[in-house]
Amino acid sequence: MSKTQSTIARPTDEHLAELYTAQRLGCPDIAKLYQRDAKTVRYWLKRAGIPTRPRGSDSAQWFVRGGDPRSFSGTKHSAASRALIAIGSKGRKPYLRDGKHWLHTVPADQNPNWKGGVTPERQEFYRTREWKAAAKAVWRREDACCQRCKLDWRTVDRASTPTFHIHHVISFAVREQRAVVGNLVLLCRPCHYWVHSNENEQRAFLAEREA
Repeated sequence: MSKTQSTIARPTDEHLAELYTAQRLGCPDIAKLYQRDAKTVRYWLKRAGIPTRPRGSDSAQWFVRGGDPRSFSGTKHSAASRALIAIGSKGRKPYLRDGKHWLHTVPADQNPNWKGGVTPERQEFYRTREWKAAAKAVWRREDACCQRCKLDWRTVDRASTPTFHIHHVISFAVREQRAVVGNLVLLCRPCHYWVHSNENEQRAFLAEREA
């Protein structure tokens, strides 16, 4: 039940700590008491500064207690639901149309993931020798350092630090500039995201107008 539907007042932070920490009730248990969603209870805990347990850690206790009655208990699927389940159990895949994924049966520009068709072309280009040679030249020229924050790739923990990107000053959409070393800049991933964000008001590392 959502907050707007519940008639039970939210617990104080002290009482919330008592329920969660002392009594070891989980978010679903507390949510049931206050007619809220478990995510709402977790938000209360975070806002109150109460350390939370890993998600799912309370589920084992639920099974030990034998479980609680659930709203679906004692109900049955409708005939229509059973028919759909039966169809699915026979290997039918709803996303297929005449054996093809439905996204392949509609015009490309109606696909919700459509980006103008550049992604496969970009992936293919990044496999070419021309691009690999340009990338190596950029890494050598920049001395393996991000050109915005100066982070040195050789000094970071590579297991936890996001990878570096080679950024196109003039957009990748301009074919003749794709592998021009002078058009490429080495950036760490956070800086690369910043360059393309609204925070980059001065349009650093960008051409006057991206194609």
